[in-house]
Amino acid sequence: MRGEISSGRHSKRHPLDWYVDEIWCARQLAAALGDFAREKAQYIAIWDPCCGMGNTLHAAWELGLRTYGSDLVDNFAWANFDGISELKRPTWFSADFLEQTAPPDPYCSIVCNPPYSYLKVQGVAIAELFARKALELVTGRVCLLVPNKWLSSQVRYTLFMEDHPPQAVLHLTQRPSMPPGDRIDAMGSRAFRGGMVDYCWVVWDVQRPTKPGETRAIWLPPLGRMHEIGPIEGLA
Repeated sequence: MRGEISSGRHSKRHPLDWYVDEIWCARQLAAALGDFAREKAQYIAIWDPCCGMGNTLHAAWELGLRTYGSDLVDNFAWANFDGISELKRPTWFSADFLEQTAPPDPYCSIVCNPPYSYLKVQGVAIAELFARKALELVTGRVCLLVPNKWLSSQVRYTLFMEDHPPQAVLHLTQRPSMPPGDRIDAMGSRAFRGGMVDYCWVVWDVQRPTKPGETRAIWLPPLGRMHEIGPIEGLA
């Protein structure tokens, strides 16, 4: 079996929607945002409220930003954050994001790979609840890594076109693998061998809200051409 099994029937999904994205996904986002230049300039921290092993958070941490990770269960791969001795390790804490009333730092952007299963709360899909909660809590940006099919939804028309139009949708032209975190060791080299689902980053700028109909669509190059990603005008 290939590593990508983050879609499909609910009965086959990880019960906590723990699927591990590859670090390059967040590195492409960082490059498009000018290595989080605005966050650095405004001393805004990066918070991943469903951080899992911490792969998404790693891209901000290695750039020297203050980082916070939280989740329902501690699966954080601390050993991955020992490679740059002068950087402070991320701050991790246990929390249910949907119950949070304040961010861990007054000045935060949220960057995460949210759960996007069939779970609904009062009829609303959990990924949309994550988006709305994030937009309530942060002072910077909200960047969610989601399957492309998440964009095509009648029920999210209000989110995208009325309540909170995204600033941009950044399409990953190379498909990442997202294996369930509890099976990575058993799967060995197969865990990250070729994804089968298309993903994108949905970016909201809380400081500069986007008007309906003005969301930009941008295609990020495959890994072999990653050097071509530079700060995207209007996003960095």
